[in-house]
Amino acid sequence: MTGISKSKKTIYFMILVGLFSCLCFIGTTYLYIPMGSKIHLGNFFCLIAGLLCGGLVGGLSGAIGMGLSDLICSYGPDTIIRTIIVKFALGFFVGTMFRYLLKQKKNFKWPSLMIGLIFLILFITFLTLYVVYDGVILIGERKFTINIGLVISLSVISIFFIFIFFLIRKMKLVICCVIVTTSIGMFINVLLEFLLKIPFKMLLASLNFEQAVIYAFTSLPSALFTAVMTTIFIGFVYFPIYYATCKVNCLNDLYDTINEITTLEKRDKIGRDEPKI
Repeated sequence: MTGISKSKKTIYFMILVGLFSCLCFIGTTYLYIPMGSKIHLGNFFCLIAGLLCGGLVGGLSGAIGMGLSDLICSYGPDTIIRTIIVKFALGFFVGTMFRYLLKQKKNFKWPSLMIGLIFLILFITFLTLYVVYDGVILIGERKFTINIGLVISLSVISIFFIFIFFLIRKMKLVICCVIVTTSIGMFINVLLEFLLKIPFKMLLASLNFEQAVIYAFTSLPSALFTAVMTTIFIGFVYFPIYYATCKVNCLNDLYDTINEITTLEKRDKIGRDEPKI
């Protein structure tokens, strides 16, 4: 991989972006389950592109493939622009963060537990306010409504990250990094989707604030379900896909790092399994 010229590497880069953009397009347009909004495989291909080939390939593939899918499916400009921004952020973050964690060679399972506990505290707080004040609280002279969808979403997110923590406790470092970066990336994806829907629907779809918030909440269940299933699925299939493509993937900059980590883990396992005299 190191002997490839810069011009050839650029060509390979464009080919891989084109390939993964096609996969993201197909995964979003055809491989989906309708559930309020679509539960699709586009995010999976975007994440795989970032994990295998780097953040820029992942980000561009997700933005182009899923943005084109929204265009072909005749979604409004607010949805198309939001998809391009969110999916680029998803692929770029996961691809970049995964490489950073691997090169640190440390166990990063604790961030999942911390994020889960933070959202658990938020869930308990908002649930208490919802029950005690019937979903309506007064701060000064302003009235704020606590949506039950927010309470349910906080509970799902907290359970998700706590589950991820227990899932990866005894896993190998590479898979641990895959699941941690994927879970955080998918959480960022869900959060950005929700936050951007409100102003985009207000500016480009002529909804008022309350209507935009309600619309944003309607897609949260399917987005959270997609995040959970995508994270678990990638944890199972990453190594088979990586080993099947590592020798032909000219943008694979993790070959030496992953080999070093897996070799050290095998040595540690052999050392633990040897009978003590």
